[in-house]
Amino acid sequence: MLGLLPAEYWDYRLSDLLRGLTATAKRRSQNDRLHIDGIGNCIPARSARTALVAAIRALGLPHGSYIGVPLYCCPVVFKAVKAAGCAPRFIDVDPDTFSMSAQDLSAKRSQVDAIIAVHMFGNLCDVPTLQEAAKGKPLIEDCAQSLGSKLNGRMAGSLGDIAAFSFRSGKYLSVGEGGALFSPNPDILSRLSCVISDMPIPSYASELIHVALTYIRTKLRSKPLYGILGYPLWSLYNRKVDYSAKSSIVLTQILKSDLATTRRRLARLDFAIARQRANAGYYSRNLNLDPDMLCTERPKTFLNWYLYPILFPSPEIRDSIAAYLFNRNIATAKPYSDIADIAFTHYGYSGDCPKAEEIAKTVLVIPNNHSLGEKETRHIADCLNAGWSKYSSHIHRARPYTPTVHSRGGVDKSFQRTKHASRRI
Repeated sequence: MLGLLPAEYWDYRLSDLLRGLTATAKRRSQNDRLHIDGIGNCIPARSARTALVAAIRALGLPHGSYIGVPLYCCPVVFKAVKAAGCAPRFIDVDPDTFSMSAQDLSAKRSQVDAIIAVHMFGNLCDVPTLQEAAKGKPLIEDCAQSLGSKLNGRMAGSLGDIAAFSFRSGKYLSVGEGGALFSPNPDILSRLSCVISDMPIPSYASELIHVALTYIRTKLRSKPLYGILGYPLWSLYNRKVDYSAKSSIVLTQILKSDLATTRRRLARLDFAIARQRANAGYYSRNLNLDPDMLCTERPKTFLNWYLYPILFPSPEIRDSIAAYLFNRNIATAKPYSDIADIAFTHYGYSGDCPKAEEIAKTVLVIPNNHSLGEKETRHIADCLNAGWSKYSSHIHRARPYTPTVHSRGGVDKSFQRTKHASRRI
């Protein structure tokens, strides 16, 4: 499919390749910092995964401590918890934000020693409410998807004890890998710096390989090669490669090419967010879907709209709409659809997060990146409306979704979606 529109936007051009190669030849600066407006001077990290490992280690928790994590998030968070010598304790999510539920955290507070609050899709956890529920236990903000989002005028990453950022390909900056750490507490920031400084420096050969692979992968994830080669290759990879072999955590310092590219692209972050917010606003105004299917920008929040998620009434309808859009050259994503199975198989999940399970099986993400033009966003909205009109007539015949509960007792639990009470953008 020559014109297949990717769900994610990967951006690494020939000019980035050449600048990246130049950066690898330069001398590495000691105690280098990365400034993010609204946050401050951050410590660069190899990736957000590496940053999370460093954040947990900097807390000085005993080996085997339990870290509260939302079940619905990227499973590399669970890998990072395990790599830091701890174990995840799964917390359910709030359907209005796709992020950690303060109510469920409060119920499980005695079972956790620290919390990782993941801001999903650029939406924001209610961090102050989570902190109240945590009763003084340290809170790490996972800002991998929320760079530039705000709550009560404060940037995501400035609300908790530690923040971890991601600049990976497909994210806002899309530099290859790259991440950063921040803490408003000088003592914790110093400990984070020591943890990162003790990590090995990447070799020159690994730097060169990384730059070349980032360029190649970006070409495969972009038009026109995405529909011809990229999509089939990624689909085959996801079918054939086991979870344990994916997204490995490399504990080194940041690659010089990623740091240099991050610095250049931070300057245009506000422009990219403005474009992406405009696309999201167009969808919210023009999609003829039930209001409770759409994510909303709650009062006192400012979302970067990294992704535009839609909740469908059942997995079958979600999958039918995805197929309908694919046949019209629009790729979509079903983020973390198998997250409950992964958590059950590898991390001892016991089936006590029904809302997260329901969301994982019914959410669909449509293209919303800042490179899309008016013609493309209109095409996406028109096709989605047409697909919804075609399949919504079957809703009354569809069985309500009941998540599979991963528990030894095999007890079924059902969940009815809570309608969004907040305003649309």
